[in-house]
Amino acid sequence: QEVEDIVRRGVEEDVKPDNIAMEVNGRKFAHDRTFGDCAQVILVSMLKSMPVVGSRKEAFASAQKMIKKWQPLLAKFARSKQDQAGCLVALEAFVMDDHWVKFKLMMPVAKTLYDQDVVMEEAVLKWAAEAEDSQQKQLVKECQSLIDYLQQESEDEDDDDDDE
Repeated sequence: QEVEDIVRRGVEEDVKPDNIAMEVNGRKFAHDRTFGDCAQVILVSMLKSMPVVGSRKEAFASAQKMIKKWQPLLAKFARSKQDQAGCLVALEAFVMDDHWVKFKLMMPVAKTLYDQDVVMEEAVLKWAAEAEDSQQKQLVKECQSLIDYLQQESEDEDDDDDDE
């Protein structure tokens, strides 16, 4: 809850990402949390601070702007493949929220997180492979074009490695 408040206040007051990171880090150690725990709370808190919008295009534009602006903060805490996959799991809850579900934001937000180097290819593929319930599988299906692209990239890299 404290980290959520720090992030929300930081977004509202346009505090520098480094300053928010210092505050979050202090809470992380005080409450014996992992970087991944903090990254998940940061991502969702940041997205929850988006203004209410009326269309998918506006919702995506708002999320994309938020992620680009706060990428340095997210990247400081989403360090490992596990942390990053955890962010995608946290994103699931946000995009399935009553207000946001109609905009089908999982794919565009996941792609933006990937494009902004917050989540790496391996984390997206790990998240997709670990989907268990029908809701998660539906979100993975929504992201299928991104997953296919990443799998192709991974195969191309493997082929390049074989050529050397």
